[in-house]
Amino acid sequence: MMRQELKCITNTLHSNLKQKSEPFNIEGTKAKKTENTYSGPPRQNCCVFLEHYFDLLTYLHQRRLRLEKFKADAVQRGLTEEEYEKEWNYYCGKERAYLRKRRCRTKLTQFQVLAQVGQGGYGQVFLARKKDTFEVVALKKMNKKLLKKLNEVEHILTERDVLTASDSPWLVKLLYAFQDCDYVYLAMEYVPGGDLRTLINNSGILKESDACFYVSEMFMAVNVLHNLGYIHRDLKPENFLIDCNGHIKLTDFGLSKGTLSPYRVLSLKNKERVLHCEVQKKNGHSNLSAFSVVGSPDYMAPEILMNKGYDYLVDYWSLGCILFEFLAGYPPFAAPNVEETWVNVYHWEKVLERPTYDNEDEEFNLSDSAWDLIIQLINHRKKRMNTITKLKAHSFFSLINWDRIRLDSIPPFIPQLESETDTTYFDDFSDPNNNEIFKTVANRFEEYNHEEKPPRSAFVGFTYKHHKNKEWMIHNNKSVVGEYNKYGSKSIVEQFYVSKGIKMKLFNF
Repeated sequence: MMRQELKCITNTLHSNLKQKSEPFNIEGTKAKKTENTYSGPPRQNCCVFLEHYFDLLTYLHQRRLRLEKFKADAVQRGLTEEEYEKEWNYYCGKERAYLRKRRCRTKLTQFQVLAQVGQGGYGQVFLARKKDTFEVVALKKMNKKLLKKLNEVEHILTERDVLTASDSPWLVKLLYAFQDCDYVYLAMEYVPGGDLRTLINNSGILKESDACFYVSEMFMAVNVLHNLGYIHRDLKPENFLIDCNGHIKLTDFGLSKGTLSPYRVLSLKNKERVLHCEVQKKNGHSNLSAFSVVGSPDYMAPEILMNKGYDYLVDYWSLGCILFEFLAGYPPFAAPNVEETWVNVYHWEKVLERPTYDNEDEEFNLSDSAWDLIIQLINHRKKRMNTITKLKAHSFFSLINWDRIRLDSIPPFIPQLESETDTTYFDDFSDPNNNEIFKTVANRFEEYNHEEKPPRSAFVGFTYKHHKNKEWMIHNNKSVVGEYNKYGSKSIVEQFYVSKGIKMKLFNF
């Protein structure tokens, strides 16, 4: 019933907006028409209004369900009039508290920042804990001036949209999105096992069985993104995180969807190099090395780099390059600098070679099935493997149970975590050497600090607050405490209520 009401409201709103042919500026007054002025309905404001309406109707519907459940529970337990009055007052108090919480804007002061775990081209990533819910999050902080200067505002809004579009375990979840005068923030679930780049750095070459596991999970994650209607376009080992159980999650969706403008392609060519670390092939292959370069086209399909038309198969090319790196220890088109890498990708047919080893290193030779998969992925667009069904049927994945890969498979690497806030598998930003590595990026923040900020309207609709893990607590004869996060806030909440002598029953919002 609620969805029917929402559909009716949506249709009415859309028809009303279509009738407004004259554009309005931010103050609500009529704007002068120009060739570049959009004269149709205000797209983003419309989406924001509908999101607000859906959230409001959802709240009203769930509040009615909670009330019905409370009354039915009271009848079933046979409460006396005095007991019912006491629990009714408690119930009303919790409803008021939740309603007040819904009205509160999310702010940075609501988070306790614990440590820095990342440094990107547009901002920093911090490990933080939300003070009221004890949720441990990865808090991504981005400078508005820098985003405007680098023409990245639309990409950040796209990342926010992708993060909220799915609750799949293969994609990193967005918990909160908010902003202040100078920064925008994305508070995402904290994935503590580090990224695949760190794994490659520490391993050099992966066993084929391990590479098979990781690539199969990477394809599952990318397939979820494709089913949502998005193309990632910037897949690389840094964008695949390892969760506490050793499974893969995909992140960093800033370049997803749509096409790259010529300006964006030019910026990729001219992007500053940040030498993250040197990856040396272990077990006697120290003469072969590769570099992780920010903005490197090592994994990008040639149709993107040449700004030609492309589709989701550019992500299949990228995964083929990553599989090659897993098994060879270096990307297939690696070069000392970005420009030479571009040349290698452009002439990929001449550059791509099957690595061969002799004598004591013969065990690192690629199997025929592995090489066959690689050349089916790193291929001309028309000849490239083009469906997930064909991929699953390939002999390289003969031992993979695709239907239960996340349930039954034992990952090759499971992070050893001491606590929910363990940052062992991330760079230590208290280390002067790491600070020196990212000094160029930090200097760029200072360089653009005097730029003009984008207008407030640029981030309309950015705010987001998740509702899945919120819980409604009423004391009862049973004690059922749900998880607030993956690691252990359950015990914190439970201890608090036990200390108050309250037994709880939880009602999901």
